[in-house]
Amino acid sequence: MSERPLLEGLKVVELATYVFGPAAGTVLGDFGAEVVHIEHPQIGDPYRMLPQLKPLPECEENYCWILTARGKKSIALDVRRPEGNEIARALVRRADVFITNLHPSVLAKLGMTWEALEPENPRLVYAHATGYGDQGLEVEKPGYDATAWWARSGLMDAVRPAGAEFALATAGMGDHPSAMALFGAIALALFDRERTGKGRRVRTSLCANGAWSNSILIQAALCDAKRYVPPTHATSLNALVNHYVCADGRGLYLAMVQEAVEWERLTHALGRPELATDPRFKELALRRANAPALVAILDETFAARPLEEWRRALDHHHVTFGIIARIEDLPGDPQLDANGIFRKVEGPGVRPGLRTVDSPIQLDGAPKASAGRAPELGEHGREILAGLGYSKERVDALVRDGVLRV
Repeated sequence: MSERPLLEGLKVVELATYVFGPAAGTVLGDFGAEVVHIEHPQIGDPYRMLPQLKPLPECEENYCWILTARGKKSIALDVRRPEGNEIARALVRRADVFITNLHPSVLAKLGMTWEALEPENPRLVYAHATGYGDQGLEVEKPGYDATAWWARSGLMDAVRPAGAEFALATAGMGDHPSAMALFGAIALALFDRERTGKGRRVRTSLCANGAWSNSILIQAALCDAKRYVPPTHATSLNALVNHYVCADGRGLYLAMVQEAVEWERLTHALGRPELATDPRFKELALRRANAPALVAILDETFAARPLEEWRRALDHHHVTFGIIARIEDLPGDPQLDANGIFRKVEGPGVRPGLRTVDSPIQLDGAPKASAGRAPELGEHGREILAGLGYSKERVDALVRDGVLRV
């Protein structure tokens, strides 16, 4: 096994805010890359303030920043000022990867488009994260995952049962999967650079990733399928792909895709073997025709015993189901722990025992870097500028002029 993280020595510069673009940098950092995050010197990355947005959970710790900024270096720099812009460009000239989510017009104004930066660093992988893509009338439209990924993709409409309210997106639910697509594009470009010696621009959007997440239903629409409207729980067309509430108020989700094999198993797990020969349910077509009646029976049956008893019975009879987890259950979930889904956060000032969610890929023989604490605003400014050859006096002048915050 290698003793060094796979991407150790790789230099990444982020001129990006919130989650989508920076989360791709987080994954690169997990595998050992040095990631420098450029922030506004007065307000920093507004993502630092996201936990203040209701109805996100209240907490004494900045959990959003802990998650996505872990292990990064922060430089608080006004890139609109000539001196700050030159520093940013100097960092990119030395970088392997540049990640941004700024609008094309802003990048053009800053002189930080692909066309401007590529001649200065032909080996650069330039990764552009956008809301709605880089073509069309909505190029400059602000896009968050709640709007461009969740709402625009049709997911927000597709998951609600008939007549139900639209569901709000949870924080980052589209950003983090989309970041994995951007990470994959960066990895492809780095692989190609090994063969050609040249970098390239890569890009993806929240809108494209939302469409990919909802691609089965969108493909159905492309094939002129009839409109799909999810039924309510009680009127389900398939009682064996449905959710149920147990005696303790906990829920489970049956997902019996191999119904021909699993139907009889379920009846035994429920202690209701007579259902297997009930004339309403003994064949698949009959179970479909009488799905509401079967839902009602399963509702009553599952409501009689707590979740843990049903978990044991369903597992024993090899029935496919999932626990409907509560968020507060997950930190103590032994299966998540066993697979390293949580990692310890390390570094000075970190609360003992603090963990974070790991990025979701593992490479055999390639250990990840430790999950360092997230940086304070501008914490690494002096260190970074010293690496560029700036003297203490010159750095002090930049601070006095408001170009840099340390």
